[in-house]
Amino acid sequence: MKKIPAITIILLGFIFLALFTACGPQGREARLSGLEKQRDALNEKIVRLKAEMTGSPNVRPGVPEQLATVRIDQVSPTVFRHFVTVQGTVESDNNILVPPLSPGLVKKIHVDVGDRVSAGQLLAELDASVLESSIAELEHSMELAATVYERRQRLWDKKIGSEIEYLQAKNNKEGLEKRLKTLQEQVKLTRITAPISGQIDDIRIREGEMAPAGVGAIRIVELGKLKITAALAENHISRVKRGDGVKVRIPVLNKDFDGTINAVSQVINPKNRTFQIEIKVSAGEQGLKPNMLAVLAVNDYTNPLALVVPQNVVQETGAEQFLFVASPQDGRWIARKRIVHTGESYGDRIEIASGLEAGERVITFGFQKIADNQPVSVDGGRP
Repeated sequence: MKKIPAITIILLGFIFLALFTACGPQGREARLSGLEKQRDALNEKIVRLKAEMTGSPNVRPGVPEQLATVRIDQVSPTVFRHFVTVQGTVESDNNILVPPLSPGLVKKIHVDVGDRVSAGQLLAELDASVLESSIAELEHSMELAATVYERRQRLWDKKIGSEIEYLQAKNNKEGLEKRLKTLQEQVKLTRITAPISGQIDDIRIREGEMAPAGVGAIRIVELGKLKITAALAENHISRVKRGDGVKVRIPVLNKDFDGTINAVSQVINPKNRTFQIEIKVSAGEQGLKPNMLAVLAVNDYTNPLALVVPQNVVQETGAEQFLFVASPQDGRWIARKRIVHTGESYGDRIEIASGLEAGERVITFGFQKIADNQPVSVDGGRP
């Protein structure tokens, strides 16, 4: 008879001990505890799945329902305005560089920078000594020509002398008069006068220097008639019209005021595909100077009966846009998902073109953590 190895006897002892323990009271309790844990885990999964199907993720058996807290805003028709921002420049129609009408040596400048002048006032004179000498000689010759003409006329009236002598004397006198008038007009060209009333802003000529004809010499600015011009992209030309409102900001002055478009160009600049607009500046707006930078917010769209919501409440999934509204049902609030189509937006507000009705309550806070048909708690009370 073979002997059983000691190691085998030890292993068999352990197996019998394990079987005795599993079949005993302590083994049954351990198995029961494990099965209960499995049951609780399955129940938890079932509850979660039902919550997902019903839209109530906070529901637990025997536990009070914990609702997501949201805030709502009831929408109603209101005026919505869209603005396009563009840079412009302060200009003056009465910003003129007055040139000499003929070349010449600058004889005298009669004004200084900053002086106020009136239309027609003498600003500067060019040297006209040659013309003045010619006028003096011509006036002397005219005295003799006038005397000869008068005598020839008296004789001719008495039928004395020849007609040709009378006509020659008359022609000589009239010719000298025309030459004198021409020289006097040339003298006027040597005088630089103010075409408008305003303030002397710049003097570009000096006494004793030559002044070329047609080149700006003295700048006159009238600050009482300022305007702002700007160029808008051509896609706005059908939406911008005369009379539209404009918000104007002058950054260097930290100044804001409202204006109105008084002119809209109907011609597109082919170089940059823009058109010009013009805004008159009220005489009461102080401190503005020509060539200052202006930032314009041009009102290019207005809807007097728009439904407007905060832009961040509109969510997107692909090509679909939606938001949540709170609807009363059985004494509590239910979140409803609404597919919407949006219109224009400006700042933090956006226009809802369709999908939303006046009087509905849009969820404006807490909408990120809710689902469609989910009961919610509204900050402010029950429906």
